Amino acid sequence: MEVRAPTVRPMTSGAFKQTDVGMIPMDWIVKSAKQIAEPVRGGSPRPAGDPRFFNGQFMPWLTVASLTNVPQSQLVVSETASSLTEEGTNYSRTLQPGTLIIANSGATLGVAKILGIKCCANDGIAALLRLDQDVCPKYLAYFINTQTKMLREVVATGNGQPNLNTALIGDLKFPLPPSRKEQEAIAETLSDADALIESLSQLLTKKRQIKQGAMQELLTGKKRLPGFVDSWGSVTIGSFTDCTAGGTPSTNIETYWGGDIPWMSSGDLHLKHVKDIEGRITDEGLRSSSTKWIPVGCVLIGLAGQGKTRGTVAMNHVPLCTNQSIAAIFPVDSYDSLFLYFNLESRYEELRELSAGDGGRGGLNLSLIRNLAVPMPCLIEQREIARVLADIDSDVASVEEKLAKARDIKQGMMQALLTGRIRLVQPASSVIQLLTKPAPIRPSSAQATHNWQINEAVVIGVLAQRFGSEKMPLGRKRRVKLTYLLHRHAEGRAEGYLKNAAGPYNPNTKYKGPEQIALKNGYVRALRNEKYEGFVAGEKIEQAQRYFEQWYGEAALAWLERFHYRKTEELELLATVDMAMVDLAASGELTDVASVKRIIAAHPEWLPKLSRELFSDERIAATIAECRTILGG
Repeated sequence: MEVRAPTVRPMTSGAFKQTDVGMIPMDWIVKSAKQIAEPVRGGSPRPAGDPRFFNGQFMPWLTVASLTNVPQSQLVVSETASSLTEEGTNYSRTLQPGTLIIANSGATLGVAKILGIKCCANDGIAALLRLDQDVCPKYLAYFINTQTKMLREVVATGNGQPNLNTALIGDLKFPLPPSRKEQEAIAETLSDADALIESLSQLLTKKRQIKQGAMQELLTGKKRLPGFVDSWGSVTIGSFTDCTAGGTPSTNIETYWGGDIPWMSSGDLHLKHVKDIEGRITDEGLRSSSTKWIPVGCVLIGLAGQGKTRGTVAMNHVPLCTNQSIAAIFPVDSYDSLFLYFNLESRYEELRELSAGDGGRGGLNLSLIRNLAVPMPCLIEQREIARVLADIDSDVASVEEKLAKARDIKQGMMQALLTGRIRLVQPASSVIQLLTKPAPIRPSSAQATHNWQINEAVVIGVLAQRFGSEKMPLGRKRRVKLTYLLHRHAEGRAEGYLKNAAGPYNPNTKYKGPEQIALKNGYVRALRNEKYEGFVAGEKIEQAQRYFEQWYGEAALAWLERFHYRKTEELELLATVDMAMVDLAASGELTDVASVKRIIAAHPEWLPKLSRELFSDERIAATIAECRTILGG
């Protein structure tokens, strides 16, 4: 699934105000750290390393250096690497569980955490003591962590070693929701996001360990797949194929760049399986340099660089050109390229040690690669090993994608929740109770003269006429959502709808007559083309239109037009959120993002929706507002 930046509804000037920390809701306030707490620094016994103070067992000892080992997704510090002696605590500062701490120097400068243990902290750590009771420390920590870059680059002082002193920390300003309850709701939501990130991180570590173990066993022959017993040989890469390096057109000549030819730099090797790249050169750039086209399925190796690039292995799945720092090993029929890719990937450190320069400071070259020995199982076994490792690789990539998405979602949530653009606890003045059974928009005595099946058949016909075409007939999934929304608009309720995986769904329209009546009466006809299947208007659609106008009025037709160009998944979101809001109103509960998510999570067929970007917090919040406007307001 493609990961997109969260969409945020625009803020209105009537609901927000400009402050020192940016736009925030009218009912929020801004306070500095020194107004709500006492900023202090930790203390370090001197001299450092003195056995009278250090390496004891009396009190956990937290240093700014040890914070680098705490994952970003872990807000609470629950252990330390070492402890002080009882005497050592006399020369430090003891902090209690629940204290908000901030790294004021070092690599983690500006990072905030919450203590989960009683411990002593060194002087590279600051803390906020005697925090006001109406302020949630976790909320403050999450806000501080959105300001880390600014704290490092703008606020921190010092020439060689930037430092946050207590005065600077005391001046740090916070946007504060009006109640601790709302602050805690925000912190809890972000904590849930952290928990997901942490669990995915642990799963990714496990998957990578499984892959590493499988490569060590399968690529060396220590473990054989069932059915393979023949011994392996060993050959050099140059004995069965050749390799080449690319080049770079002059960056000073503009006409060489921005064309249609994909051009890969060594920085793109981290993609591993290269299916698309940003770099583009022109035909003139290709002719003017030593770069060249390489076919699909080459094994690519980074040739140079003191960073991680040298020795990094990738494979291209599209034809492209490369720069001079990438060697491309050509695919051949006699040796499986994917097997070769996994073999060389497992030998990353070995490849980095190979060098044409003194002391490993040079780079790999084509000659070294051609002379590199690789195992030679039979071709069928190569392919089977590659298939097994590719499946494991796919698992790893899937978790990596989920983790990246989870991090992006959390980032979007922080931007929205910590600025009040999304409210988890709605202000009392903005909560609109949704009526479950409002009076019909236009009472009609005619509605008593026909039954439900005929009514729905007419609705099906009109929707097919309005939303279906010969090229794209109206499918059932889209039609059901439109029918639900029409009934909610015109009658204030939509009866008979169940919580289906695709959203509100009424099985009676299919199994209890309306669809068949619509077909039999000529209101619709079924159509299937090469891409789509559904209903289009039938020969007697005018009759259905007359009935519809009598029963619902022309205004209902105009109201429906707002959905003409909406995607089906957007209608699913709209109908699902509205149905959840109806449930909340029926039970007398207030509607907000958290309560709508709770309704969705409570139904097994709806629960998977919450893992989709479509049902992000910000999309749900925007949809709540839309439902209030067009259905419940």
